[in-house]
Amino acid sequence: MFSTLISLFAATSLALAFPLAPRTGAWCEGLGITYDTASNFTLAALNTTLANANSTGAPLVAGQNGATDGAEFEVLSTWATYPYLDFPTMSLDSGVLIPNSANGVPSYDMAASAGQPLQFFTTSQSPSGRVAQIYCAIVDTDPDFEGPPTLAVNGDADGFALCMNGDGPYAQNNVVWRPTADNNGAYLYETCYNVTLQIVGGSA
Repeated sequence: MFSTLISLFAATSLALAFPLAPRTGAWCEGLGITYDTASNFTLAALNTTLANANSTGAPLVAGQNGATDGAEFEVLSTWATYPYLDFPTMSLDSGVLIPNSANGVPSYDMAASAGQPLQFFTTSQSPSGRVAQIYCAIVDTDPDFEGPPTLAVNGDADGFALCMNGDGPYAQNNVVWRPTADNNGAYLYETCYNVTLQIVGGSA
């Protein structure tokens, strides 16, 4: 499984410099050179709290977050704590972030709330207006080091963190937007550290 994930990340990394036309949707306003539509990329969480951090972040996957009648719920988790490729890649569609399900059942993003993990749902039923048009990719224009594009939600690319949702053997390290100690038990605040979400590979 690990070799499969590494191969996937290596292949998508080769496509990093694909040309994409800038977009000016409201969800990208004020973020510089951006785009909001791309297919078949992966995400990685770069630890921004370490002075000598690796330039490549930890691979992220869509991890489990419960289920209800007719729908399953997902969060962004590190592959190290949820080593499954149920959603091998992600896509952006006019600001909507979509996990691409391996079994073909449609997935959709949900509104991002400060202090909560980024959430998604997978269902064969109608999404009933719950899809959120809130994501944007920001192009790195640093002439000294052109890194991968970074993901923003609600106009914010700097508010992400990885936080453990428990301390048991199956606990997941999940992406949270603007974490807070008052989170109703969704995660252990003392485990949180700031990250940047990198977009690896993809195509227009």
